[in-house]
Amino acid sequence: MLEPIAPEESRLVFGNSYMYSVMVEIAGLRGEKFSSKTISDATRLSPGIVHPLIQKLRRANFIEFVERVPGERTLLYRVRENPWWDAASQYVEEDRATERSAS
Repeated sequence: MLEPIAPEESRLVFGNSYMYSVMVEIAGLRGEKFSSKTISDATRLSPGIVHPLIQKLRRANFIEFVERVPGERTLLYRVRENPWWDAASQYVEEDRATERSAS
């Protein structure tokens, strides 16, 4: 089974202890729209950690703003084409396949 990298390794690679977890979770959505709350809930990281990372990904053009949920403050995003997402998606698929075969 593929193990997630530790926060210290995420910091070494991405400059942040939680960016790896956020990016892998986004990659696992397979192109679906998402909000900061979606990622916060899935990773169990606080919104105060996730929101700034989402903004960093947006500024780096890894993701793009899609729309605001009508009547709410919720902002929705989606992945922009980028080779990193292909690699992250492959990681997620291999991890899921390993989990299925272990069951």
